Amino acid sequence: MKEKRDLSVLRSFAPDWTWTAITATWLLWPFLAHVGPASPTAFGSVSAISAAGHPGYAVVATVAALLLAAASLWKLAAWFLRHKLAMLAEPGRPLAIVINVVSSLCALVIPATHAMTFATRPGYFSGVAWWAWAMAALSLGWNAFSIMNLIRVLSERDEGFREYIEFRRVTEKPEKLIFNLGRSRGIQRRLTLSFTGLILVVVVVLATSLLGDFGSTLLRAIMDNGRSLADRTSSIVKTNIGDRIAIDDYLAIEAVKNKSASFPFSSVSQYRRDPKTGAYAVRSSTDPSLIGEVLDAGQAEAVSMQPTMTEGDSTIEFRAPVVLSGVNLGFVSVVYDREMIYGPYYLTKVKAVIIAFLFLYASVFITFLFGRSIVFPILFLRMGVSSISKRLSSMVKGQERVSADNLLYNDRVVTRDEIKKLSVEIGNMAAVIRGVIPYISASTLMNSEKGLPTTERRDLAFLFTDIRGFTTICEGLAPEEVVAMLNHYLDLQTTAIVANGGEIDKFVGDEMMAMFDGPDKEIRACRAGMHIRKVMAEAQEKARTDSSAIVSIGIGINSGQVVFGSVGARERMDFTSIGDTVNLAARLEGANKTYGTKSLVSDTVYERVKQHFVCREIDLITVKGKNVPVRIYEVLQETAKAPAKLRQIKEGFEAGLAAYRAKRWAAAKKFFGKVHELYGDEASVVFLHRIDVFEASPPPAGWDGVFRMTVK
Repeated sequence: MKEKRDLSVLRSFAPDWTWTAITATWLLWPFLAHVGPASPTAFGSVSAISAAGHPGYAVVATVAALLLAAASLWKLAAWFLRHKLAMLAEPGRPLAIVINVVSSLCALVIPATHAMTFATRPGYFSGVAWWAWAMAALSLGWNAFSIMNLIRVLSERDEGFREYIEFRRVTEKPEKLIFNLGRSRGIQRRLTLSFTGLILVVVVVLATSLLGDFGSTLLRAIMDNGRSLADRTSSIVKTNIGDRIAIDDYLAIEAVKNKSASFPFSSVSQYRRDPKTGAYAVRSSTDPSLIGEVLDAGQAEAVSMQPTMTEGDSTIEFRAPVVLSGVNLGFVSVVYDREMIYGPYYLTKVKAVIIAFLFLYASVFITFLFGRSIVFPILFLRMGVSSISKRLSSMVKGQERVSADNLLYNDRVVTRDEIKKLSVEIGNMAAVIRGVIPYISASTLMNSEKGLPTTERRDLAFLFTDIRGFTTICEGLAPEEVVAMLNHYLDLQTTAIVANGGEIDKFVGDEMMAMFDGPDKEIRACRAGMHIRKVMAEAQEKARTDSSAIVSIGIGINSGQVVFGSVGARERMDFTSIGDTVNLAARLEGANKTYGTKSLVSDTVYERVKQHFVCREIDLITVKGKNVPVRIYEVLQETAKAPAKLRQIKEGFEAGLAAYRAKRWAAAKKFFGKVHELYGDEASVVFLHRIDVFEASPPPAGWDGVFRMTVK
């Protein structure tokens, strides 16, 4: 395990070490070599920029180079300090990633300042070494990766973001696209692309417009300067036509002024015309190499007697004629080097492109983060609504227990805008639904999506409970106290029902009707009955301690075919069950009062649960409104938990019951009397009273042992 952990740590450091090795090579390899303006290495760029007389760019490049060197040294030492300074050393920590962002940014700033200093002509970029281009591209890629990694790490620290990621993992299919790119489906992605595109258009239009205006202004300035210089020189030549020394002195002065001029010329020359041949030759010039140069015949014929401007591939020439008393004595030529003139313009264009790119590059991440502040509240809103929707849907489909506690709305929106207001409204709506849920039966909820009233035949088990002497208990209590007491006991019973897979169908005053579905419905219904008896016994014990009213209940359980469906009016319906099975379960609950029992079940239920519960047969009865007798049993306890006492009660009572049905009154009285004497069994007392009646007035010869109940 330790070896795997160490290997994992090494892998986490590998990208940082690779970047450090590249930057260290870039910093140190050309350090002692001659570095020209077209070789933007780290310290070489600093030297070149400083020598060019650009202190501002030199300071920026120097700081960037020093920061890059410091970051490289730190990354080399991080492995040894990862335990003591984990916050700065471990690659996955935010501060360590910030160092990567800063170092890669510095690696971009150095060539950018070099270009903004020396890129005065297109040939600059063609002269840049391939490794300089590779370093710039690598720096840009590492910077973008580090920024995205920093955003990811900071996001994962937010609990809401982690919950949303888990929500997406569970609810959405994973995309097979690389880096999740290819389809712009999310709001944040579309927002980022839209704003970035808009910013790109604005930057391009603005830069193009400004550079166009700058180019036009530059050209007009050159034209004004060139024409002015040509006209001024022409006037000097006219004034001193015979004084060459004066003309040479004037040109020398212009040459000195040209060194600090905004738009330096290449040469200012005086061409004299030979009156015999008509040829033009340079008589005086700021460029001594041009003196004596003669225009060929074609060029001589093209000489105009008016001021002209001619643009060549590499030069711009302004000419002013020297005419004295109508005689053409020659002309003055002022020549500008095109690249020299347009150098500031091209350099400005390079600066504009670099600044625009950096601005656009930064805007991508800024827009992304800005989009998150807008999109995340919406995503959290979606997550909260989806959670409630799925849980409500699961309740409707019967996949999850119907409970208001499962519909809690978690408001994660922390902004103070319309989205927050919407989230509050959704929370209010969820609160209303939670308030309604307890008043809707699970059956009604699960069948609500059917729309139209429906009915079907189903095989279900039913459990009825009723509080004994509820009216008497309520005497002298305030209505609020009655409701509180009733809710308390119904809540105890409901918890037991739900814990055993049952469903509350309805409450009718102090009576409760529950139903169970599935192949083991009878077993679960009986277990729910045992559970109810247990919690009610605990409540009785507490009531004795508190000297409050002791509440007892009766339980009746039956199973069989029923008609299950929507019952009620068009404006108010309920899903419930109707049939003899339901009626018998209710009658069995009431029969407990007759026999002094706690949980009575029908013979149908008994046949399904006799292997799991200790049950004793109580009687053969016909309930009110029915003529067919039903054999009823009392559920005493689960077989695995039943003590010997319950088995003795079962055996003694059933022996007495057999003697009773055989009209052997003495034997029956003996068995029932013994069970009552030993265990205080109330059902035995019932049969002892019956035997007394039959001894005084024997039953008819055809007596079938059926007891016909006349009350519910």
